[in-house]
Amino acid sequence: MTDHAIIGCGRVAPNHVDGFRALDDYRLSWACDRDPVQAKQFAADHGIARASVSVDEVLADPALASVSITVDHAQHADLVERALLADKHVLVEKPLSLTIRDAERLAALATARGKVLSVVSQHRYDPVVLAVREWLTDGLLGRLLYAQASLETSRAPEYYTESYWRGTQAGEGGSALINQGYHCLDVTRFLCGEMTVRAAVAHAKALAGTIETEDTLSALLVAGDTPVTLNVTVGSTTEWRTRIELVGDRGTVTFDIDHPGAVHRASGNPELERRADAVRARVIDAAPPGIGYYGISHRHQIADFAAAVRTGSPVAASAEAGVGMVGLLSELYAAAG
Repeated sequence: MTDHAIIGCGRVAPNHVDGFRALDDYRLSWACDRDPVQAKQFAADHGIARASVSVDEVLADPALASVSITVDHAQHADLVERALLADKHVLVEKPLSLTIRDAERLAALATARGKVLSVVSQHRYDPVVLAVREWLTDGLLGRLLYAQASLETSRAPEYYTESYWRGTQAGEGGSALINQGYHCLDVTRFLCGEMTVRAAVAHAKALAGTIETEDTLSALLVAGDTPVTLNVTVGSTTEWRTRIELVGDRGTVTFDIDHPGAVHRASGNPELERRADAVRARVIDAAPPGIGYYGISHRHQIADFAAAVRTGSPVAASAEAGVGMVGLLSELYAAAG
């Protein structure tokens, strides 16, 4: 049995419990949080044997093989480094770090220590996303003419004012893009390849006076010679809505990474339309407890992470992919000023 700890008992931590509990050979042995009440309550709610406020106590456990790091963005780099130096495998929520220098250093450290380091990019494992990637590989869209990705969601002022880190440059490193928009950008990069930034605009209108970071960001990027537009906002009246559209000279597909992920449009040739119908007809797993739009794919990424720990196999959401995202986020924020 492999022992695993969850460091950070906030919004996304239940998805990690769900994913590791789905594995026959994993045991959740620690819940750790800066708030002792939160740590104890989370451990009790999820049947985890031990709770602690001390990361050092958790990492000193010789039986512990791996950790999930699900804390505020600013602590990611330090905690990943400490876990790797304690010879633990690490699954860390996005982003890997707030600076490209830290991201590159952590990836190199994981390699040097022979440890798995995976950055949560659960939507890379979504059935719809994997299907679209296959369609691209098989040439069903032809040459990409353009791509566009968007996220609109709503965040109340209390989401920020009741948090010690959200909406701050030091704690979050941004807001709408680095937190909510990250996955739309990551999936687009996963499908289209490496991207560079041509222009970006960011502002805070809906949450002006509440946050010191952006509530809206729009950008133009290029993947090779394919233009990509990105729009994200947390100032909408919509709870959560994503859309990614890829337009090629043989076919077009529009889909989302909500739960359940859906293909909204697939047209241009009969084979693309046939495969899209097969995806629409699939059986959809129920979402785990927690926030519904996080989806079910933490389970798939955690299974991939566990397989890498057991066998040394590569993970789809690698440290290198996480480093690339930190670099792209840095480019976007620099372009937006």
